[in-house]
Amino acid sequence: MTQLGFCVKELLGGLDWWKRDGHKTEGNNATSGAEISYGC
Repeated sequence: MTQLGFCVKELLGGLDWWKRDGHKTEGNNATSGAEISYGC
């Protein structure tokens, strides 16, 4: 995927850990229309 130009992250612990660490997901405190940076 990275060779195709996509920003890729490995989610150790899955989506549960992603949310627990405070990262936003669609429909969970995400501001509609705002750009969200994930550090890629």
